[in-house]
Amino acid sequence: MLEFDDLQGQGINVDEGIGFTGSKEKYLAALQRFYRRAEKNIESISDDSSRKKGDELTITVHALKSNARMIGADRLGSIAEEMELSGKAGDYDKQLSLTDELLGEYRKVLDIIKPYGEMQEVHPSSEISADEATRAGKALIDALEDYDDEAALEQLHILMHYPFRFTLINVLKNAEADIKDFEYTEALLKARRVISQIED
Repeated sequence: MLEFDDLQGQGINVDEGIGFTGSKEKYLAALQRFYRRAEKNIESISDDSSRKKGDELTITVHALKSNARMIGADRLGSIAEEMELSGKAGDYDKQLSLTDELLGEYRKVLDIIKPYGEMQEVHPSSEISADEATRAGKALIDALEDYDDEAALEQLHILMHYPFRFTLINVLKNAEADIKDFEYTEALLKARRVISQIED
């Protein structure tokens, strides 16, 4: 049975992570996704920093903030948030000054979760594949364009089983509220934003 005691003892807030993801099985899947995407993220952060592209770096650390908090890596999430806020305020010097601290903490978290990241990939039984999500997304868009709230809600609920990051799940929840309020244009904008993030 998954207990994650080793993570808890090394500063990862496992209870928070399980609360965000919904179950131990989904938490393990989130740890594995976080680990697999890290190399690309670190490269992006390093490139963005060296080129001093503050807006791009702000977008990157915004996503990292959400994903770090989803797995309970609170310190990493806090540093990412500080970098994000600095970027939004236009204080790119401060943002860049935090890059080494962020990357150091990022690598520390990766070392901690490595045993889970290198395990055979887990797919929770309730999770849908990218192909299934793409089909549900297309059906959702079609239903919204036809002003069919029942069909739209049905497809949106299917789409919510794809392992989007936490912030995108919240966008879908807001789209659900829009559909219930018959705000189809707003729901379409949100749905398209989320669907564009489905990975091939």
